[in-house]
Amino acid sequence: MNRIVLVLLGLPLALAAQTRVISGSVVDAANGESLPGVVVSWESATKKTSIVTNTYGMFSVTVPVEGGSVTAQLLGYSPYKQAVKPGREDVKLTIRLNEQSFELGEVSVQSQKLNNNVKTTEMSVSSLTSKEIKKIPQLLGETDIVRTLTLLPGVSTVGEASSGFNVRGGNADQNLILLDEAPVYSSSHLFGFFSIFNADAVRDVTLYKGGMPSNYGGRLSSVLDVRQKEGNSERFAAQGGIGLLSSRLTVEGPLVKRKASFMLSGRRSYFDLFLPFTGNLELQNTTIYFYDVNAKVNAQLSEKDRVFASMYFGRDQFGAQDLFDFGWGNWTSTLRWNRAVNSKLFFNATAGTRTTRIRWGLLRMRFRRSNSIRAFKTP
Repeated sequence: MNRIVLVLLGLPLALAAQTRVISGSVVDAANGESLPGVVVSWESATKKTSIVTNTYGMFSVTVPVEGGSVTAQLLGYSPYKQAVKPGREDVKLTIRLNEQSFELGEVSVQSQKLNNNVKTTEMSVSSLTSKEIKKIPQLLGETDIVRTLTLLPGVSTVGEASSGFNVRGGNADQNLILLDEAPVYSSSHLFGFFSIFNADAVRDVTLYKGGMPSNYGGRLSSVLDVRQKEGNSERFAAQGGIGLLSSRLTVEGPLVKRKASFMLSGRRSYFDLFLPFTGNLELQNTTIYFYDVNAKVNAQLSEKDRVFASMYFGRDQFGAQDLFDFGWGNWTSTLRWNRAVNSKLFFNATAGTRTTRIRWGLLRMRFRRSNSIRAFKTP
């Protein structure tokens, strides 16, 4: 009887000793950006399993101690495969995927079984990358992220001259808008004509139209989660554009190659610069413009720790001679710390602040108002 008890007590330990954990992260080989949504698979003689990387490009999977192979696949990137030798030690991997382009062949449309297309338990979630948003035709060539969302099912625009949006009959003020996990309450320039999001500085956009995750809190209509680029950790790069209404410039590069990087982006409208050439005295003394600045720095302190610091500052100005003057702006900043506690536990802490400043004047009288919100969370 005693031997049977000892065997039963030692059975869980023996089973645990027959497994190990493979964890790590998946990044873009060209710029070091973390890649969410990558399918990471394990295949061996006794087990086949797959997982998907989280928002920060990290993954963790428990596998047998026998040898096998790890593969990583994401649409638009070349498949990655690496052999893993037998052993009992946990394995840490950093997978770098290269972009892949290929020519599509003929398209064949076939029917499928009911619910065979269900791939995830998440409902009413739409994700768009910056590259996908830029491919959509825009008004006057100005890429507008919020206006692009109105093309999705269940999303409608507030009005023709507004960048707000309604989701499934809700109001615009029932949407939670986040920029790098910092709430944004005024998401437009020039009274709603433009959105505050510079497409050159944005990595991806996720819209939750229902069943919002608990870490976003409660919102009646939707949650719009906008993530800025982390910066190219491989080499320096710059991009920009000159439009009919505004121009922009983005610079990114490594501070320490593959360890720390930065991203700095600016945008400004300039149609107010042409008003002095109209010959109209009233228009010459009119002020109307907007500008915004996006910045982000990230550093990998160790194999387990990584910190991010991001900032957004935007301002609008509108006035007519000495009759009136109206200006408003947003300032958001976020400090985030990611830590892989072990191969099965991931920790993320975020501290952020948001400030809105409004200044208005009438007949040479000036008024100012400032409102600030500070928050700390560990989703």
